[in-house]
Amino acid sequence: MSVTQYKLSLTSETTNGTSNLNYLLDPTHQELLRTFTPGMVESVFGPGDEACDIPTKGYTDPEWYWQASDGNVWGIAWRWGSPRLRGKGVRQPGQIISHPDKLTAYEFVEYLKSEVA
Repeated sequence: MSVTQYKLSLTSETTNGTSNLNYLLDPTHQELLRTFTPGMVESVFGPGDEACDIPTKGYTDPEWYWQASDGNVWGIAWRWGSPRLRGKGVRQPGQIISHPDKLTAYEFVEYLKSEVA
């Protein structure tokens, strides 16, 4: 089994069209995700994307996104101070080729844990 590689990418091409994917996480990975803070992620990966600064909607912290070697996009963002798993699948104009699944969501959260811990 090959291991997915992640490349930090904060371009609008990567970040546009992502959505909340917390529903893919089991309770163990949800709890693990809640342990991350923006400061922890920034200390390892550098400054995040601060383009989504909408205090009235709860978005006040930077976000980080990675392009995965399988084509999916994964990210971590905070709303009202709570971390969210963000992402999107592989797309071509007018269609989604693949959608992130539970196993790849778990793998991404474990990747964050290995890098940030």
